[in-house]
Amino acid sequence: MKWTAILRSLFSQSVDLLGPPDAHCLVCGGRRRGLPPRSADGLRIGDWLCDGCLACIPWIRRPACPRCGRPVFCPDCIRQPVRAFEMNRSAVRYNDDMKAWLALYKFRGDERYGEVLAEMMLPAFERLTAEVSAAAGDEAGRVVSGTGFAGLKKISGWPDRMRGGRQAAGQVWHAVTYVPVSRERAEERGFNQSERLARATAMRANAPLLPLLRRIRDSGKQSQRGRSERLRAMRAVFGPDDAGIRRLAELRASCGNRASEPVRVLLVDDIYTTGSTVEACAGAIRAAASYPVQVYVLTWARS
Repeated sequence: MKWTAILRSLFSQSVDLLGPPDAHCLVCGGRRRGLPPRSADGLRIGDWLCDGCLACIPWIRRPACPRCGRPVFCPDCIRQPVRAFEMNRSAVRYNDDMKAWLALYKFRGDERYGEVLAEMMLPAFERLTAEVSAAAGDEAGRVVSGTGFAGLKKISGWPDRMRGGRQAAGQVWHAVTYVPVSRERAEERGFNQSERLARATAMRANAPLLPLLRRIRDSGKQSQRGRSERLRAMRAVFGPDDAGIRRLAELRASCGNRASEPVRVLLVDDIYTTGSTVEACAGAIRAAASYPVQVYVLTWARS
């Protein structure tokens, strides 16, 4: 029996060494039961995580606040009912586990988490696209509107599965943009996590990724600030990227938009806390455009 146990241990170790590196869960390191099939357009979350870690993801299934997408009562939107952006939708709650995942990507440079985070944003992207489509009266919106999270899971390939679906998503979103980071942060991290999340989103939306914003000054780290401090810190932080704004105007003209028809821009960021960052960004975009612009927000996490 002793030799049997030893042989089993050696066999298990040899499988671990010879098996594919992604057979282990990215988060806990444990072996997954098997590699799920890959989708036609890339990997899925199950390609990185075990069932246990997948079950720990705090998905936002039913936003309680229609403006900011918070899953519970939101006093911020009660205090400030008029916003520069139309609405925000987030994929998950920002709890301790999600904070750790983001830190490994944002501060430790583990790019595998970037792919996971981008994939996790898909249900929120589909929900937001469905809501905007329904409001605009698009056929795609009528098909998926009101399905909720369970329905969206059934059609999780909706923007990607059909080329017609991609075209519908492209009609919903005229452009995708992101929150810029300061030069110091870019040099420190080597990348802008919001830009990378926006790039993946733009591919799903079949819309161009445009740098519509530039950071005029560094606001400092926001994580330790309260709501009022965040609002003060974000004043005059962002300005328009003139080249990106011109490109947006060219796209609007090429699409044949009527003068009264708004351009829909999807602004992507990693975390929504008080909304001060996306509020400042949306205001800068709208102030720079000489035509109607509606800014919607997609974030990975909602605190």
